[in-house]
Amino acid sequence: MIDLLIIGGGPAGYVAAERAAHNGLNVVLFEKKAMGGVCLNEGCIPTKTLLYGAKIYENALHGDKYGVFGDNIRFDYGKMLSRKKKVVRKLVSGVESK
Repeated sequence: MIDLLIIGGGPAGYVAAERAAHNGLNVVLFEKKAMGGVCLNEGCIPTKTLLYGAKIYENALHGDKYGVFGDNIRFDYGKMLSRKKKVVRKLVSGVESK
């Protein structure tokens, strides 16, 4: 028997499902796209991950202000995207495992 149906696997939905299950309820959660919702998969987390890489690049370019010097400073956008995907996958798998 199902005690609770939850529509949406975003932060509110997956936390509600986890807490309800922890309290002994039989829970079914429906998510049409990916667990974690927009913030985790398309918005906040991916954006912040890319911005962090850009900030590291910017700091390296202007490191001379701090006595840090480097030659041939460049970035690889493909690697930045790969890292973003890896971060998102890790966080989504954490949500899915609960």
